[in-house]
Amino acid sequence: MKFITYAENKIQLEKLASLVSAGKVNRDDLEVIVGTRTLSRYSEMGLEELLELVTLNQSLKLPLVLEWDVLQQENLFLKNKETISRLPLHEFKAIRVQDPGALNTIVETYPWLKVQLILENGNHNFQGLSRWSSFLGAQLDRLVLSNELSREHLSRYAGELSSGLEVLAFGRILLFYSPRLLLSPLKKEEIQKSLQDKNIEAFGTSEESPHAGFPLIENAHGTFMFNVKDLYLLDHLEELKALNIAAVRFDLRFDESFNHLETMLDLYYGRVSHADINIKNAHPRPMIKGFYNINKTDVLFTKLKNKRIQRQDDNYIGEIVDVERDQQMALVVKSKHLKLNLGQEVQLVTPEGKVKNVNINTIIDTSRLEKQSAATNEIVLLPFLSGVVAKTQVYLVQ
Repeated sequence: MKFITYAENKIQLEKLASLVSAGKVNRDDLEVIVGTRTLSRYSEMGLEELLELVTLNQSLKLPLVLEWDVLQQENLFLKNKETISRLPLHEFKAIRVQDPGALNTIVETYPWLKVQLILENGNHNFQGLSRWSSFLGAQLDRLVLSNELSREHLSRYAGELSSGLEVLAFGRILLFYSPRLLLSPLKKEEIQKSLQDKNIEAFGTSEESPHAGFPLIENAHGTFMFNVKDLYLLDHLEELKALNIAAVRFDLRFDESFNHLETMLDLYYGRVSHADINIKNAHPRPMIKGFYNINKTDVLFTKLKNKRIQRQDDNYIGEIVDVERDQQMALVVKSKHLKLNLGQEVQLVTPEGKVKNVNINTIIDTSRLEKQSAATNEIVLLPFLSGVVAKTQVYLVQ
């Protein structure tokens, strides 16, 4: 099983080479992914920087893999084809592609160049993976699989597919991508002008749930939103080897994670046990196993069927749609027959089944004006009540 990671500059490439020289990693076990800001979704390297990296590697002799994983419209795609033609492709062990058009270009123009096909955003099923494997034939080096596949699926695919498989073992989980530039309109003009050369990073908050801290990146390719938790399968490396997974990828491009490289190599080779490392504690965000142990995509159906958050018509007033801790609660009145009146007693039933009774002594509308009552479809603010969350149902006590 190969150890796959990224090098974003000369310092990182030289660090990897020094670890090879020190016997920390076998050269044959290693692959280093490199790219440019025009070809790669997240890389900030320019073309000249990449060429300098390739020149440096002629003496370091690390196995380099070129990344071309962007999704682009025709005019930019044609420019990328031109960029590819200018690169010394014989210096790369393989090329990683995601776009079918990019794949077709490599197959037709460079049939000698090995392909690592990125299927992280699709082709979860065996038939799709098998078709891609058959289409590429001997040119296929590896299929890069989605992190939404469970251990059960990985075991089956590794046993039945003739091509090598790669999975992410450590790194961010992409949730959303848009080719639109969603962050730069919020920035100053001088930052917008530098967008082609540097990523804009921020954190997002959901308006539909209490979740916050979603890492956001915007660059010339669009806007990317990541999970608030990162993927962590470092305690399953031996199991992945036993499943015949050909390669595991360690995405150390964010949050100064490259500092953990040597520790991960020690874990990869079994020189340390998982209990002896503290990567989780040092990481800025929580870590999860994703779908590896079990596919839980249907877990929310139970919550959707939760009778406590379903409307009961008897004495029904409405629903708490937002809660600002120690400040207020927002209630939308949904009843067509009952009003919420000042002085009434109401019962609040939370999604967890907690029941709280309270007298309504203040009703404030969204313009911050006091009201005597609220009718259908009105949104009003009530005093904060501990333990009440969004989706709490409100009933009139009679």
